[in-house]
Amino acid sequence: MNKGKSIVGHVSDYTKRKGWFFGSFMDEPLLQTDLAEVAWQQIPNLKPSLDQTHFHTSSVEINIIIQGKMQITIDGQQHELQKGDFYVIWPESVVSNITTDKDTELIVVRAPSINDKVSASTKS
Repeated sequence: MNKGKSIVGHVSDYTKRKGWFFGSFMDEPLLQTDLAEVAWQQIPNLKPSLDQTHFHTSSVEINIIIQGKMQITIDGQQHELQKGDFYVIWPESVVSNITTDKDTELIVVRAPSINDKVSASTKS
């Protein structure tokens, strides 16, 4: 356990991990836990694609737009989001058709930190 310990870093050090800097998949022991995952993602100029369509079987995901704008479809309903907006994805909610502008950034928190992402084309 990491009681009584701490770590300081900068999110730019994790761009190769798509901004993910905390979770079960991290190499650094003080950033490793199965309780939650956290990312600061810069996602400029995304256009809808089939590989975006997915859901999680067991985890909940909270996304907070901290800069820019985003369009996203959640369970067939399209949403237009901007700085200060958030969305929560509960297990088995299907996400698709993501479009972002040139400066979109968001913070993502997902719990627990498990590999449960599934392509929505396999959902029955």
